[in-house]
Amino acid sequence: MSDRFTLSRRRLLGLTAGVGVGAAISPSLAFGSSVASAYPKGQRPRFLNVLTEDSLSSAERTLATTLQGLMARRGGESLYLNLPTLGYQHWLDGLVSQYGVRVRTEDLWKTVGRSGVRGYVLFRTGTPSVNVATTLAGVTGAVAIEESLEAVAIQHGLHKVLDVRDKDDRWVFETYWPRMRHDVVVEQRADFPERLRDYATMAGTLAFFDGNSDFRAGVVNALDDDGTVIGWGDASNGEDAFIGVNSSTGVKALPADHARNLSVLSGIQEDHLKQQGRAFDPALRPATSTAQPTNGPQSGGGGGRALEPAPDPNTHYVSFLITDGDNIQWALGDFPTDPRWFGSPRRGEVDLGWGISPSLIDLAPSVMRWFYEQSDKDRWVVGPSGGGYMYPSRYPTAALEKHTASLAKAMGRSDLSVAQIIDFDAFENTRLWSSYLKRREIDGLIYLEYSRYDGLKGKVVWSEGKPVISARTMLWEGLDGADEASVTAELNAATRNPHSTAGYSIVVWHAWSKSVDSVLSVVNNLAPHVKVIPPDTLVRMVGKYAKP
Repeated sequence: MSDRFTLSRRRLLGLTAGVGVGAAISPSLAFGSSVASAYPKGQRPRFLNVLTEDSLSSAERTLATTLQGLMARRGGESLYLNLPTLGYQHWLDGLVSQYGVRVRTEDLWKTVGRSGVRGYVLFRTGTPSVNVATTLAGVTGAVAIEESLEAVAIQHGLHKVLDVRDKDDRWVFETYWPRMRHDVVVEQRADFPERLRDYATMAGTLAFFDGNSDFRAGVVNALDDDGTVIGWGDASNGEDAFIGVNSSTGVKALPADHARNLSVLSGIQEDHLKQQGRAFDPALRPATSTAQPTNGPQSGGGGGRALEPAPDPNTHYVSFLITDGDNIQWALGDFPTDPRWFGSPRRGEVDLGWGISPSLIDLAPSVMRWFYEQSDKDRWVVGPSGGGYMYPSRYPTAALEKHTASLAKAMGRSDLSVAQIIDFDAFENTRLWSSYLKRREIDGLIYLEYSRYDGLKGKVVWSEGKPVISARTMLWEGLDGADEASVTAELNAATRNPHSTAGYSIVVWHAWSKSVDSVLSVVNNLAPHVKVIPPDTLVRMVGKYAKP
């Protein structure tokens, strides 16, 4: 079946409802904004029909999310898939209270009827055709209908545009790739009926999954320099199996395969956001300035830059920083509610460092705003390895330059000044770090060796007059020297000299095996001369006081 025939057939059927792919190709410029987005964005929602995910069958979820993506292109009325036990109730409440969005509980098929969508693409559960249908929903403006729902769809006035039950990802790529955007693709398993499909439909992207095959490598290679794979690949043999392929072709990943509602959340626009957490520990000696942070973009990130602490010569400074801050689905899901992490009732007892993806300023700015507004003693840095997860040493030079230029803009808009890096044996390659650190928005980098993260034991290198600081130690269940007692002893015995790089420590704590309680068990047993400060403050202090 040719591409030309498909589109001609669509016109013959009169299936003009929904926005065609042409409207999704260009970079987004949200209504009322002068800032171009690095990612496709939906239009601002004004009214949401709220559906609880658990109330829908698997087939209905795919219908709902492809419908959601099409409606998000127009703005105004859309739908929202709620999971009250995760963070999605927070994000819904924020849309109502902060942005004036109205909501109501609604029936799925009534929403279909009001949407104006009149066509469907037929697929079969348990086959790759769900990704084909998701992709072609974005191309044709028709929803994805599983074969078990076809009779109901016809009863509600929908007409079949395509039957793709025997088609796979390779077919849709070979047939339709010229009709799709080349800066973003969605990598999603066929057995996830709803997750991320709204965004793929809204953006007009290819949705695919083919393990770590040659076909996957070909898809990634077809992307633009510094393109993005949103979702997650086959990590059965380690995540480097696909992140390495991405990196070698100049492509980054945004882990988001469990994400919902990005088509709606991306419709909110925030040109700039400011962190609320304090910029330094008041236990330090008095700051040289009492100037308060102001709203608006900062010249170098870090809303509290004017509050520069003077170092205490008899102190060792330490920051605790969580791993895995690049993870979009986690930020949207249970990260804000789980007591191991940001939902801990003990959060706020000490300054903590958290990682966040700067892509949220475009993909879910209301979510980033909520985290910032909840952060009285928390500070945020960019998760690995900047604009998305990749290995900078494997990135082609031109793609890395494009990546860091885009990253710097996002960091300026997001009030972020420090980025984490994950790479293999690349710490001494200061040419790589120059691409990051020549950007005025970036104060420094925190380097994590792929295995182990603390393998360089706090060593520092310099590029563009700014520090690249390796983790000195870490909290990680089951690894030697990474238990609470060992970390406490190492910090208490560490050098007390803020004019030496040895006078500072970054402790990374493993998100999946440790918790806020784990960190506090260390903090509560630190000697009086060991002071906890936020990671962005530590990076600035190293840059100012411990220069080589």
